[in-house]
Amino acid sequence: MSCCGKTIRQVGSIATGFTRLATDNLRITRKAAATDDRIRMCQRCKAGYWKGRTLWCKMCGCYVPAKARVQSEQCPL
Repeated sequence: MSCCGKTIRQVGSIATGFTRLATDNLRITRKAAATDDRIRMCQRCKAGYWKGRTLWCKMCGCYVPAKARVQSEQCPL
């Protein structure tokens, strides 16, 4: 500990940073799982088609991995 308590504040700040990092990673993991589920549905759909290594939709013409990341977007079918 320093004379002004700066070290204690730094440790507290770093601990807060690690907590936020962990919760942010959890949110990202949940969003990624939801996105993966949406992409899998499009892969099984008759309107999904592969152009090279990318998945597209015949109905709306969208690039599926991008559209799947937008929660407000819906399938035209």
